[in-house]
Amino acid sequence: MKLPCPPDAWPRFSARLDEMLALPEGEREAWLACLPATDADLRDGLAEVLQGLPGAGGAFLDSLPAVTATDATRPGEPGAVVGPYRLLRELGRGGMGVVWLAQRADGAYAREVALKLPHAHLLAGALRERFDRERDILAALDHPHIARFYDAGLAADGQPYLALEAVDGRPITDWCRERALPLPARLALFAQVADAVSHAHGQFIAHRDLKPANVLVTADGQVKLLDFGIAKLLAADEGDGAATDSTALTRAQGLLATPRYAAPEQLAGGPVSVATDVYALGLMLYELLTDQPPPAPGEPLPTPSRVVTDAARRKALRGDLDAIVDRALQPRPQDRYASVAALADDLQRHAEHRPIQARHLGAWSLTWRYARRHRVPVAMGSALVLALLLGSAGVAWQAHEARAQAQRAEAVKDFLLGVFSAADPRLAGGKPDGQTTAKTLLDRAAARIDAQFAGDPDLRIELLRTAADIYRELGEDEAYELLQQRQLALVRERFGPLHSNVIDGQIEAAVRAYQRGDLAACRARLDEADAGLRATGQDRSVPRAHWWTTRGICLRDQNDPAERRAALERGVALFAQVEPGQRGHVTALAELATDQNGQMQLREAVDTNGRAIAMAQALPSRNEAELQTLHANRGLALMQLGELAGAAEALGQAAAIAERTSGPTANAALLPRSRHARTLHLAGEREQADALFTRLLADLDARAQGPSGLPADVTVAIEDAGERLAAEGRPEAGLPLLRRAQALYATTSQNEFDHRRIGRHVGDALARLGRHDEALAVLQATMREFEAADPPNRQPTAACRERLGRLLLDMKRPDAARAQLQRVVDDAATKTWSHVVLARAGLARAALLQGDLAAAQRLSAAAVGDWAAVTGFRDVRMQAYLWRVRAAVLAASGDPAGAQALRDQALAAAKRTDAPESPTVRDPVYVGL
Repeated sequence: MKLPCPPDAWPRFSARLDEMLALPEGEREAWLACLPATDADLRDGLAEVLQGLPGAGGAFLDSLPAVTATDATRPGEPGAVVGPYRLLRELGRGGMGVVWLAQRADGAYAREVALKLPHAHLLAGALRERFDRERDILAALDHPHIARFYDAGLAADGQPYLALEAVDGRPITDWCRERALPLPARLALFAQVADAVSHAHGQFIAHRDLKPANVLVTADGQVKLLDFGIAKLLAADEGDGAATDSTALTRAQGLLATPRYAAPEQLAGGPVSVATDVYALGLMLYELLTDQPPPAPGEPLPTPSRVVTDAARRKALRGDLDAIVDRALQPRPQDRYASVAALADDLQRHAEHRPIQARHLGAWSLTWRYARRHRVPVAMGSALVLALLLGSAGVAWQAHEARAQAQRAEAVKDFLLGVFSAADPRLAGGKPDGQTTAKTLLDRAAARIDAQFAGDPDLRIELLRTAADIYRELGEDEAYELLQQRQLALVRERFGPLHSNVIDGQIEAAVRAYQRGDLAACRARLDEADAGLRATGQDRSVPRAHWWTTRGICLRDQNDPAERRAALERGVALFAQVEPGQRGHVTALAELATDQNGQMQLREAVDTNGRAIAMAQALPSRNEAELQTLHANRGLALMQLGELAGAAEALGQAAAIAERTSGPTANAALLPRSRHARTLHLAGEREQADALFTRLLADLDARAQGPSGLPADVTVAIEDAGERLAAEGRPEAGLPLLRRAQALYATTSQNEFDHRRIGRHVGDALARLGRHDEALAVLQATMREFEAADPPNRQPTAACRERLGRLLLDMKRPDAARAQLQRVVDDAATKTWSHVVLARAGLARAALLQGDLAAAQRLSAAAVGDWAAVTGFRDVRMQAYLWRVRAAVLAASGDPAGAQALRDQALAAAKRTDAPESPTVRDPVYVGL
């Protein structure tokens, strides 16, 4: 018997054969004539099947490879007798033969049987001599979950037959799908299958054609395994040459099995073993877990948890069940479970929440992940000690539960103890309590991984990856890159370039390339990941969703907002399908909100951040750093919308998280605290904001007196406090802080914008103090810097120019003031910034000084009316300034009542927002801001 195609063409041939056999008989020849040119080499073999198996098609043993037919007549009609059986009705038909419901015709017993009538040509020549021996061995199978093999023989006309127990049931996958069985019930049915197959292996028989259609579930929920008819006899005794020879129905080099459920060695014509059935059971388990059939031979098989869309099912599959399926479906037989019993044992361990054999690293991984910290080194405390205890206990338990892994467990335990021993102050060389940092422990662990686990590459890979992840969380980029490259090199060497670690690493590398400004590398890594995702069939998977989000990030600095938005939206949409509400979905929403904010779609940004926050808070393991960022970004969008109260609340949430997770005086908390206080102050909550600033400044002073001094990245907190004190009418308190911040920027900041911004604030404080000449010199110098560095239509440039124009008004220089203020309005064009409205109010003041009441009336009224449409930065004190300017114009125009009403309104606001000593509170006719 020979195959109808070359072995390397078998995956294509089997797929085309599936298509042909699914067609009505009358359409097959036309289909064959229209075969695409790419598969023209398969036409002769398919034609041979079509000629030799005129009855092919249907559900019985579909998609089987063809053999040369010497006798392909249709066996029998109802009532015909085959051997000792009378045919009652046909049950199924396919390329290998026909199955009939039959009854003994000789009266030996009355029960009905499923009579399988293979085509006679399958038993040509010497194969017939093997048939009787195989019949005797298969008849010895006696198991409650195996359809009983009653008889096998040859009729007088040479027709072979196999008589088996007639089973009324549904294929196991259909049974589970139709009843929407939960996972535990599905695994219980699978355990029956595994028990039956394991029994057959104990009789030295491999099934070789395990598939859902051969596993029926009866009405009472009992599994029946069918079709041992093409089983292979395994070696019962290495000295028994007959037992190791091919059986009657397995001469086609293991390829009579259904291709979709065949192991790689079957498709390649290699030897069949217990591992062959393990592989088929792995495919069946995959289908039971996912409700999706496995892909055709030659196509990549995605991880079960990445296939399902139900969040609860996906969560249940991740971890143990993914690992069990992966172990059963290893391409090399020696890498699979050693037996079906070992596969069943791992499923039982999973059900009992015990460590499984397919995963080498449960406790160790949990230990390190429990000990993860934020991006600053922390002293070893009770949490890290607890993590050590949990890890050691888990390792010891594994050693006790699985004797085969005792040596591995002991090695990991020794490794853990060695890593942590230097943290014990009682041991020689140990550090005093509280002086061992997480990074120190991690450095010690990373240095020992390669040498200590050289003989266990799988464990070494996971240890290296876990350690790299922790380095990344600690902000140790160089150490992260080193360990990441080491583990990826091992993965490529052991598993090839399409392993999930490699693809995940490429996506992560793209993000990091973007962060360091290397857009070419970012695109290259994304292209590599794209190729891997396509090759492994993961276009609807969690990694692909991450890929789309990362692509959106990497397009952020390119002039194609539509393409960037499309990528980010595809990431969000795919996460919603494959992993809704999980960590990746939160990140995708956060990135989309950032893009919306950048495109000034502020309301959308607020809503998207809100969705992300709700998801992040619902996660069982909350990422506080991510939540802090989400609250902060939502607050900034609300500030842009002018909803200062909501912005202050959101930024307060961010500050509270930062204080709780990092401590109030940590670098990571000082800036969020400052932003919160500043926003409260902008919203008019002066007393609350001042109290927060007072506490913040005390903490900053304490840090400044410490051994490491004041960190450079919190200088803006000092600037915020000084600028707000000046704004509320206490410039004498604010100016020293601003000078201090300016001096710190001069020595620590390479960002020129910091220097321009602080210059404007120093000039403002000097002007409020009445030191006009000094203020003028500072603001003019700062204005020149803005003009040299920034376009004229940027908001910070407009803010500095407006402040210069307002100072010139205070100095009674209306012409010079008018030139600056009109430039603000002209440069802004249609923009509705707060400083544009302030410039119009300033132009009204200039017109008033010049005696142009009509222009003053028009401009002041426009400024008051335009406030409602302001976008971007604002301070509630600005509106009171507009009222004061309008009141001055009304008073000059002969409307004292209208003027007084506005002055009263402005004064009431100032008493809440400004210091008692501010001129806005003390002087009833004060016009300034």
